[in-house]
Amino acid sequence: MKITELDNPAWSALTSRHAHLAIGDGPVRRYPAEVSPFAALETPDALPILAERMAEGETAVLWSPEELETPDGLDLLVHFPILQMAAFDFRPANVADEAEPLTLANVDEMISLTTLMKPGPFGQRTIEMGSYIGIFEEGRLAAMAGERMKPADFTEISAICVHPDFQGRGHARRLTSILGKRIVSDGRVPFLNVLPENTAAIELYESLGFTLRRRLHVHLFRRPGGDMADDPFFSSL
Repeated sequence: MKITELDNPAWSALTSRHAHLAIGDGPVRRYPAEVSPFAALETPDALPILAERMAEGETAVLWSPEELETPDGLDLLVHFPILQMAAFDFRPANVADEAEPLTLANVDEMISLTTLMKPGPFGQRTIEMGSYIGIFEEGRLAAMAGERMKPADFTEISAICVHPDFQGRGHARRLTSILGKRIVSDGRVPFLNVLPENTAAIELYESLGFTLRRRLHVHLFRRPGGDMADDPFFSSL
């Protein structure tokens, strides 16, 4: 197991278990726009190459252990820290191991929920990144979670969100436990990312065996031109 995979998780994923989704070559890879806005660099000095490859109005999200300098030709729209947590000793909650698999038929509901709760970017083809599960109440998608980045030895749990009408019922704990158990049974380690100010979520994840690994920097870059409204992911960040 190479723990350093988590220092550059998008690159690690796009050059291993998500290689079938990767666009690009050399030191730059990225997901198709409909799947995810995430791009990845083998090393930070490849950022100008990404800038050259981006079309007018196009955006790209990059994770990095350090803050990146904005290259010529790009604007930095958003920059914030995020905490990476990993569960080398995953301790799932004693909850019902039941959830509905989410499919292409559920994508519109999933986009509606993620647009409302803003757990991170989610688009029409994000579901291709891994397995997603949900809980339905009153005929509505009450909560969801799924798999996002997939380095060789780790799987990220992402898009953990609960509609305000159904919060306080343990849905996030249940879904995270179900996914975490599946990841562990697959021989991999679950990890996730959380904003430093989201103390309630951090406490939940710690109760399930997640511990802080490191702080990463999230950057949203944009090549000038075009219309921001054309980017389906911008409002979810």
